[in-house]
Amino acid sequence: MEGQRVSGGGPRRREVRILEDAVELTRAAAAEVTAALALHRDAWLPETASGAASGAASGAAAAPFPSIALAGGSTPRALYRLLADPAAPFRARVDWQAVHFFWGDERHVPPDHPDSNFRMAREAMLDHVQVPAAHVHRIAGEEPDAARAARLYERELIEAFGLRRDRGNGKDAPGDDGAAGDVEAARDAEAAGDAAREWPRFDLVLLGLGEEGHTASLFPGSPLLADEQRGPRRLAAAVWVEKLHTWRITLTPPVLDHATTVIFLVSGAAKAAALAAVLEGEWQPEIYPAQVVAPVDGRLLWLVDRAAAAQLRSSS
Repeated sequence: MEGQRVSGGGPRRREVRILEDAVELTRAAAAEVTAALALHRDAWLPETASGAASGAASGAAAAPFPSIALAGGSTPRALYRLLADPAAPFRARVDWQAVHFFWGDERHVPPDHPDSNFRMAREAMLDHVQVPAAHVHRIAGEEPDAARAARLYERELIEAFGLRRDRGNGKDAPGDDGAAGDVEAARDAEAAGDAAREWPRFDLVLLGLGEEGHTASLFPGSPLLADEQRGPRRLAAAVWVEKLHTWRITLTPPVLDHATTVIFLVSGAAKAAALAAVLEGEWQPEIYPAQVVAPVDGRLLWLVDRAAAAQLRSSS
């Protein structure tokens, strides 16, 4: 069944597609994932090599490989299993040897911990397909200092996407290595004309929605929501989540907003109130953090099932 489509306008342009149930949602998501990764492949074909310029106007740098930032949660888990299923049609549509995998956020736990987003994606998908180890860019949640884990992940993004490195986002803290190298690399980048390449441009970012409106590890009241335009230009940050009494490591809102495609996956009646508030409520991103996701020059797609969409006025 083709999902119902609901259009949005204004500063929060988006497409909302309502699917009958979680099974339909998962299949629609798998089709979107394979299409987004194929678009990158086509853009980088020699005769149409326009990928290098993608996102240039917004200061984002596309990489010469398909890139996806994965989400945690039960709905993404079903998607990953379907993508890797040899009996399903989607596995053959992905060039697993070419894609680079990143994460939108991670818990402050080791990679083998039951709560690890990396572990979930590995067990559901990555262990079952042929992905080079060098193409898996996980967040080092096992680092005792969550802030250092965020800095290491930012450095990984800078290297992978070829970004400028004098971003004003703080070089590593005293005692960390690499600060001097970053300054030297920044000078080299400027000399090469790369001064605008400040943000990574993921081909695809997958996100979920919490029952209180959070996404990635951007929770209500997070300072990243209030300071995203005023503070240091960080790619990743460690955030303390008071309600969970734990640290998380997350991509920052500007990184999410520079993606080519962002897809939210929302399933179940428990998400209905939050979904209605995020999509149709007053603009309050510090209360409903998912509202902050608004791609600069990309596509924003919400895939939701009927249970989650039950309180949307525009779906009736």
